[in-house]
Amino acid sequence: MEIIKAAFYIVKTKKKQLFYLFLLLSSVFILRYTLTDRVYISSIKLAHNAQGGATDSSGLSRIVSSFSSGNVSSVGSSITNFDMIPEVLSSRKFLNKILEKEFYYNKKIEKLYLIYSKNRSLDNPNVPLLKLNGRKKLSTNIFVTKSLNNPVIGINISSNNKQLSFDIANAILEQLEVELTNFQLERIEKRIAVITNQIESSLGELTILEEDLRDFRVNNSSILQSPTLRMQESSKLRDILVLSNTYSSLRVELELTKVKYFEEANVLQVIDSPNLPLRKSAPRLRYMLLGLVFTFLFIILFYVYATLLLASDLGKEMKKTISDIKELE
Repeated sequence: MEIIKAAFYIVKTKKKQLFYLFLLLSSVFILRYTLTDRVYISSIKLAHNAQGGATDSSGLSRIVSSFSSGNVSSVGSSITNFDMIPEVLSSRKFLNKILEKEFYYNKKIEKLYLIYSKNRSLDNPNVPLLKLNGRKKLSTNIFVTKSLNNPVIGINISSNNKQLSFDIANAILEQLEVELTNFQLERIEKRIAVITNQIESSLGELTILEEDLRDFRVNNSSILQSPTLRMQESSKLRDILVLSNTYSSLRVELELTKVKYFEEANVLQVIDSPNLPLRKSAPRLRYMLLGLVFTFLFIILFYVYATLLLASDLGKEMKKTISDIKELE
């Protein structure tokens, strides 16, 4: 109880100094709030399938798996497109494409790397250096959230201008669709080319075997009376049957891959399109005021603690020790 009374007495005797301290801290916080850039965030939400890129809701994959041979993999086992989104967004190639786009900012249209540049009045700017700094700035302004349990990917884009955040978010979404779609379609096109080559090869071999079987039957009219000829005919029929099944499986796989090609024309499922921020996300005046109050209270508590400590026996002993050390010096 005596300590609390002593603390209140110290605060009461130093209230004028503490008032000036509060004014000084308030000025510092107000200046910081004024000079800090406003942050506006535009958000995007995309569908995310944790077990595969595109949802295979049809029964075509089951048909293929029942007819296809063991050496033909299912189309459904593709790389998850959504798992690539964080890596694509942070890639140098993707960031450069966004930096090359033009945006309306401060009543004029400029490329994004020039908007991010602090010194935009140069006649001959160092473009590679500006892009390097722009990539660092843009990568810090893009924040991706992805959960294994929640099939949604969130992308937040921030800047000091609400319209600029909105425009950058739209540009990122459009470019992301192009990048992922091109990547997926390129893979499917290569797969179609491989399957087509296999079909042509199988068809050529099948044609040769069928011609060989026809010639064999023409040249051997007494097949039914010869066990050896019947065995040779059975062997040829078995080879034709195996190759025919492989050819049929490849045709089914080709049709399924073509369907997959058209399904992948739009690989992104947009839940929420980019929004135009209605209010700033930072700095928050409420948090600034709380920081001011807590800082002021911390300084008061520290001052009271230090004063009480120096007035105690321990403090007097510390003062005596310090004075003795000075005398020895």
